[in-house]
Amino acid sequence: MLGWSRDRDNRLIRVEARNPTMGEELPPTPILMDRCYPQRISQPSCIKLPAATGNNYELKPQFISMLPKFTGMDSEDAYMFVSDFEEVCAMVKIQQLTDDAIKLRFIPFALKDNAKKWLSSLPTNSISTWEEFVTVFLKKYYPRHKTAKLRNEINQFHQIAGEPFWRYLERFKDLLA
Repeated sequence: MLGWSRDRDNRLIRVEARNPTMGEELPPTPILMDRCYPQRISQPSCIKLPAATGNNYELKPQFISMLPKFTGMDSEDAYMFVSDFEEVCAMVKIQQLTDDAIKLRFIPFALKDNAKKWLSSLPTNSISTWEEFVTVFLKKYYPRHKTAKLRNEINQFHQIAGEPFWRYLERFKDLLA
């Protein structure tokens, strides 16, 4: 096999690792076109799925179509997505799977675009429970600046002079909604 090495003067020199005259065949050298295309590598999931009590279950397409979609845009509410997702998963009952297992099996189908890329970028087997997923998800998609902004709005909220107390409570309730 042919290769390259550097000599004492740091110049590249061609090195022959095997002697083809001894009956050894050299492997074919890949052509440039073959080197230009990336190989497809399947990366294991970041979700370590809980074991099922049996292997006779089916995730039906109508359940998947009912799931809310989350793309990771700033305008989307991460808390609302998790709440809606849990509502849909509460309606799905599969005898061989726990509620956690159902949620973890369905979540890749609910995430789209940037959120799906984020999920596949997490370390392999780093999530094994639903609570772990929710914690990591909300840290990513409900960042601290949103929490700080909401906290400041709550702290600066005050009753306007002459405003009835019930209207003050309604405005405060609207702020939290």
